[in-house]
Amino acid sequence: MQYSRGKRFSPGFSNKAKRYFGMDLVLLIFLFLFAVYFAYVLLFGEKNVFKLIKRENYRKTLQYEVSRLDMENKRLEQMINYLKKDMFFIEKKAREDLGLVKEGEEIYIIIDGDRIVPKKEKRWIDEVIKKYQEFQLK
Repeated sequence: MQYSRGKRFSPGFSNKAKRYFGMDLVLLIFLFLFAVYFAYVLLFGEKNVFKLIKRENYRKTLQYEVSRLDMENKRLEQMINYLKKDMFFIEKKAREDLGLVKEGEEIYIIIDGDRIVPKKEKRWIDEVIKKYQEFQLK
């Protein structure tokens, strides 16, 4: 009798197991397909991991370039302010570029006698300057 009682639970249990196993199988297949789709999107989709890493590296490169250019801009601004305010530099540039001299100063130009002066080549800009000077004289 005990054997039959134990057997009495097994057929009902196996029917329930088959019924649940069938639903679990559908659920397992669904989860597997979802995992495959998620992996595909993650690895090969439009916004995949590889593109994300590449964009991040590019962003870091651009940030470094921006910080480097900011530092160079600050350095150049300091140089401009220095050159605008430094009287020695202003005087030096005026003497060199404009040929200015102080009162009482004499300018000496030393010409090397051994130096061969090359023949002046005719350039197109010389013709333009000549025409401009003729135009101004009229």
